[in-house]
Amino acid sequence: MAKNLRNFPGQAVQDPSSIANLTYNEQSGAQKNAEVGRKLLALPDGASGHTTNATTSKKLPKKGANLAVYNNAGAVGSITLGTNTPTLTSQAPGAVLAGTDGQSVGIACPPNDWTYIACGDLDWVIASAATLLVYLIDDATSIKQEAAR
Repeated sequence: MAKNLRNFPGQAVQDPSSIANLTYNEQSGAQKNAEVGRKLLALPDGASGHTTNATTSKKLPKKGANLAVYNNAGAVGSITLGTNTPTLTSQAPGAVLAGTDGQSVGIACPPNDWTYIACGDLDWVIASAATLLVYLIDDATSIKQEAAR
């Protein structure tokens, strides 16, 4: 069996096989891994558990959430995000909810396709139709705001 030797060729080397030696090495215990897909979670739905139906506004569990939305219809749908309001209303694709400084806009979701949305500091979501299946992408990162000093 061939022995894998650790080598550190330096920053300037751009040889692909040297890069491969550094990223996979039996002696160091490194293992190759590949992304097979995102871990999708249903939205929390209060006392009734979890759901992928966001036709009524749903509170996201944290700021900085990422959403995966599948439009299971043959027509364009939309997702609208907002902050601090359980009375968020669904907007048509490209339409802006009045009084939100352009933050709550109808995000177009193409028919029979996935749309991925980074919510930033917006923590409420509503869908224009039940054919939009809304999932949280499982992600341990979050947005925290430090108190002003």
